[in-house]
Amino acid sequence: MNLEQYRHPGAPRFKLYASLYAALVLSAVLGGKRPGEVGTVQTLRSSSFARIMFMDIGMLSTLGALYLMLTGKTRARLPGAAATLFAGSFALIPALAWEDWAALRRGRQE
Repeated sequence: MNLEQYRHPGAPRFKLYASLYAALVLSAVLGGKRPGEVGTVQTLRSSSFARIMFMDIGMLSTLGALYLMLTGKTRARLPGAAATLFAGSFALIPALAWEDWAALRRGRQE
């Protein structure tokens, strides 16, 4: 698999962002409650695996926000990082795409 195409801003990364965001939105919209589900609170109470995964999601959002703050070049990095701490990938993916878009624009202007 050629991962080199994702190393720099460009069409392959934008396609990746779009597909990840589409999967995220579709999962949120279509992944409603199913019959027999016990709910979030009951699942977190009864499953240590679910608790660990819930904490892992929070840690990954924090790392994504930190990455955005440290590598971002636009003024949108601070609000994007803050929003990532509350909305996770719903905020991180568009913020990263914005940073890439801005980098491409800067490259054309130089």
